[in-house]
Amino acid sequence: MPLVFGLLVVLNAVFLAWQFFEQQNHGQNAIAVVEKQEGKTLDLLSERPDIVQNAKEVESVGIVDENKRAKAVDDRACYRIGPLLDNDMARQIKATFEKGGFDVSLSASSSGGSKYWLYIPSLATSDRATVIARELQKQGIDASVVTEAQMANAISLGTVADYDQAQALKARVAELGYRADMKTTLVTRKEQWLLVKNVYAAGEKQIERILVGSSQLERQKVDCR
Repeated sequence: MPLVFGLLVVLNAVFLAWQFFEQQNHGQNAIAVVEKQEGKTLDLLSERPDIVQNAKEVESVGIVDENKRAKAVDDRACYRIGPLLDNDMARQIKATFEKGGFDVSLSASSSGGSKYWLYIPSLATSDRATVIARELQKQGIDASVVTEAQMANAISLGTVADYDQAQALKARVAELGYRADMKTTLVTRKEQWLLVKNVYAAGEKQIERILVGSSQLERQKVDCR
């Protein structure tokens, strides 16, 4: 009996081993069947117009449009502000603009011109000079008695910058019965101008705020090149 039982156990083990190897071989030899879709073709991504368009849009992100760049450059402006006749005032205004973030520089220039001083030569007494000066004032002439030693009791008729205007004043005084003389002086004027470069719309409003109360200063738009 023990011999028969042992033989059955061996046979059973052999049968189980055979089944195991058969299942392994069946799994390795299995063929995957792919069902062919008839009437359909394979679409390449490069042939899809929607995909290609989206790709172009993605590629354009971050690229600067040259037309927009040119328009931005054209929108800038440069200004010349002045004249600044005082050095301290020029430095203060320049510092104010620099603090506001502007690109600024100072330029100096000198301008000269003739001035014409008209006067009636010295009279005998100061009283006589005063009477004549008051008479001329009533005629709208800016007359005043000179008190300086070298020209005491002369009557100043004012200073003008135009030669024709000076001659006209002489003629008017002559019509009133007095002879007027004229002295010509050369006057040199030094002035500074502030150049503010690359100003855009927001900067123009800031410039207006900075220059509030400085009506004597001119703001001239100049070429930025």
